Amino acid sequence: MPFLACGPTAFQYYRIPPQILGLYPTILPPDHDHRLVHYSKQPVFKDLLGTPVWRFVSERKQRANGKLFCSRLLTQEPPPGSFRQTEHGFDVTSPEFTLLNLATQVSRNQLLMACYEMCSSFAVFTPCKRAQRQLDEAISLKLIPPNCGWERVVDTKGNDTNLWKRAPLLSAGEITAFATQAAGLRGVKQLRWAAERMAGQTVSPFEVQTSMLISLPRDEGGLGIDITNNVRIPLSEAARSLYDKTCCYADILIQSSTDSMGVILECQGRSAHDSKAASLSDAERTTALTSMGYDVIQITFGQIKDKKSFDHIAELIHKKAGLPYTPKTKQERTAEDALRQELLVDWAELFTAGPAS
Repeated sequence: MPFLACGPTAFQYYRIPPQILGLYPTILPPDHDHRLVHYSKQPVFKDLLGTPVWRFVSERKQRANGKLFCSRLLTQEPPPGSFRQTEHGFDVTSPEFTLLNLATQVSRNQLLMACYEMCSSFAVFTPCKRAQRQLDEAISLKLIPPNCGWERVVDTKGNDTNLWKRAPLLSAGEITAFATQAAGLRGVKQLRWAAERMAGQTVSPFEVQTSMLISLPRDEGGLGIDITNNVRIPLSEAARSLYDKTCCYADILIQSSTDSMGVILECQGRSAHDSKAASLSDAERTTALTSMGYDVIQITFGQIKDKKSFDHIAELIHKKAGLPYTPKTKQERTAEDALRQELLVDWAELFTAGPAS
């Protein structure tokens, strides 16, 4: 069995932009056996994947756990296509199988967070100093294009962030289909639970955090409100005169039982909305949507992080959507506290250990 990365290591692998992966050499096979020390010394493991490295083994005698590696015994045959060859001399579990691995290692909320990232148009990755130096040099010498299909998001001052735009790796439907194929394997029940609670594609961790706080059932820590992410809204002729676009995308759309066309929640992230030009564009967009009958509520991370502020936002959402508002019970508050503890974290550290500096 070739060296097969799985679980948190595979999740980290799918976060690495191709323009960075391409800078690292292929790992040559060890002189004898599959000596773990051989892999642990390779730059792609030291710089990008971090430690401990999670891997599958086919026999109990191959299991070795420590600071550098954690081994899991592969006891059941997974669905076809569950393994992929990399260009670096080792194999990795497919995105679907990676999520199934995680389902047996992390909480349901954390699994849902991972599903959202893989099914959305973003990844979070912070290059170590050595990787960043190599990337800067390769771009300056025009050895590689700046994005390779993955575009790094910059803040309002033009500085690089750890957020990257890329095409989704999966869809919720594909996760559900894989779970059906994998019936009988450990983690399938949790994976189905996560797929059923996804509300669409998002573009940032902040949108995922807001979506989960609002859409998860009340006994699971959320508000229990049905939402849809990233909804395309064609603009009317009048709205186009206010905002020079043919359509908008709503971060979060909630159907309304009032005369409103719906309630739109806009997640105001620091990378996109702080500059004067961006603020003006947001204002024009909000005016255009309001002219069409939508209620637009702009939300910041600070507002969802502060429980009192979020309670006021929750009341406002219910009011605008024409939904009855009932304060949470003590049990529901406890569930929300548990959700917040897992959800409102440094997204870059999700399941990963830091690479060598």
